[in-house]
Amino acid sequence: MPAMPAMPAMPAADHAERPSRLDTVPDTWPDAGSGAPATLPVMPAAPDLDEPVHLAPYDPAWADAGRALVDRLAAALPVPAEVEHIGSTSVPELDAKPVLDVQIGCAPGDTDAVVAAVRGLGFEHLGESGVPGRQYLRWRGERPANVHVVALGGPLWADNLMFRDYLRARPQAAARYARAKWEAVRAAGRLLAYSDRKAATVAELMAEAREFGG
Repeated sequence: MPAMPAMPAMPAADHAERPSRLDTVPDTWPDAGSGAPATLPVMPAAPDLDEPVHLAPYDPAWADAGRALVDRLAAALPVPAEVEHIGSTSVPELDAKPVLDVQIGCAPGDTDAVVAAVRGLGFEHLGESGVPGRQYLRWRGERPANVHVVALGGPLWADNLMFRDYLRARPQAAARYARAKWEAVRAAGRLLAYSDRKAATVAELMAEAREFGG
C-alpha cells in the first residue's frame, strides 16, 4: 500500500468477496503454550502486490485480533524484537480494510531470522515491495494480515507508530483520513491505485503527526 515510504503499514487489501469482520481470533493464531497448532498452512504465492481492495466500517474486534496476532508473532520470534499493531485497524472508530497490520522491529542483522520465523507461520514473503528497508509478508487466509519487518527505532518504525498514535489522539484527523479512503476506494478497486488516490491526504496527515509529535 505504500502511499508514501514512511507509511508501509497499509500495503495490502483483502479480496472483495471476503467477510468484512475479524470477529474471532482464528485457532491458527494460538497463544504460546496453548497446545494449538504451531504453524499455519502455507498459502499459495500471489502473482504480485496489487489486489482487490474494499473498506469496512470500524469493528471493535480488530483490537483483540491485533493483540492476539502480536502475541503469536512475538512468541515465534527467535531473536529480540518489538511487535506492534499498526495501520487503520489499530485506530479506534476508523474505517479500514479488514486486514490486520503488524510491525516487527528488530536489529538489521536479525531481519532474516525474523522473516524466516514469520514464514514458518505460513505468511507469504514479498520482499521490500517498493519500500526500502521493509520486508513485507502477508497472510490471505480466513483472517487476513500483513507483517512489516523493519529496523527497530528506524524511520519506518517511528513513522508508523507516530501516524497511528496521531490518529488515535485526534479523532478529527482520523475522520478526515476515513473520508479520503472511502473516496479512493470508490474510484479505484485495486490496491495500488487506491493507495495513489489517498497519498496526498496521507502526506498531509503525516506532516501533522510530525508536528504533533515534535
